[in-house]
Amino acid sequence: MALARFVQHCSRIWLRLAVSAFLLALFVAVRPGWAAEEVAYGQGLLWQIDGAAGAPSYLLGTMHSADEEVAALPAPVAEAFAEAGSLSLEIIFTPDAQMKLVRAMALTDGRTLEGIIGGDLFDRVVTASRPYGIPDQVLMHLKPWAVLTLLSLPPSEVKRQAAGEKPLDMRLQAEASERGLPLHGLETVDDQIGLFERLSEPDQIAMLESTVELNDQVEALFETMRQAYLARDTAAILSLMQSLQTGYDPVLVETFTEEMLDRRNVGMVESMQDRLADGRAFVAVGALHLPGENGILRLLERRGYQVTRLY
Repeated sequence: MALARFVQHCSRIWLRLAVSAFLLALFVAVRPGWAAEEVAYGQGLLWQIDGAAGAPSYLLGTMHSADEEVAALPAPVAEAFAEAGSLSLEIIFTPDAQMKLVRAMALTDGRTLEGIIGGDLFDRVVTASRPYGIPDQVLMHLKPWAVLTLLSLPPSEVKRQAAGEKPLDMRLQAEASERGLPLHGLETVDDQIGLFERLSEPDQIAMLESTVELNDQVEALFETMRQAYLARDTAAILSLMQSLQTGYDPVLVETFTEEMLDRRNVGMVESMQDRLADGRAFVAVGALHLPGENGILRLLERRGYQVTRLY
């Protein structure tokens, strides 16, 4: 019964996991010594990719939000998308994928969240969850990583999506479908679920506790990231991440950074190769995947592509 209520609650929202730059900002710290002005490709959201046999392709950094300013396409982005022959997203949104994600978030071994994290932390989770409208009995049957992903979103964003407003990447997918463009996922929902399932339970609990502690700041942090995104300042987003690194086990931070950013960047670059070879590909991924020495833009450059900022 609890799972059924949770499915009903989540059917109105697409719960993004590792793909959310905001979620990453809450948990991942950039490597020590990185200053914003030193970040490679730290300014810009839309890039032209040349060097494959086909026509030029385009790479867009997104923010997984339904905020109207974020989700609206600026003229240069709209023009590039109008020329696209295909669309590649981190994952393709389908009801089956969402159901798989929701089911993966549920405890099925007879244990409860309170039994796993203890009564004190569970009470704090319940308090933090009230603005999200998640019943206590639903929380009781969720895995720790599932709850921390829910609480990493600001309530205002949850309300937007619950009201039917679509995040930027979902709008791109909807328009591409209307135009009959081929759709390609750079990852699968199983890939993204696995990022969290591979975390040990103690690490999940530690991250959940930190998320609860930051929860009263989540709206302000989201607004800071939104402003950085609208300014096309991915270096500022990295700087925000750096400011949130205190209080985490350095080993966990490094491991999570490797899993959530570096390895995924390599995998996504590999996944987009066929599309780039075809030409006229439009690829949209979270903006945090673009900059830095291990970011997608640098990885493409190392493969011989020419990357040119358009916006």
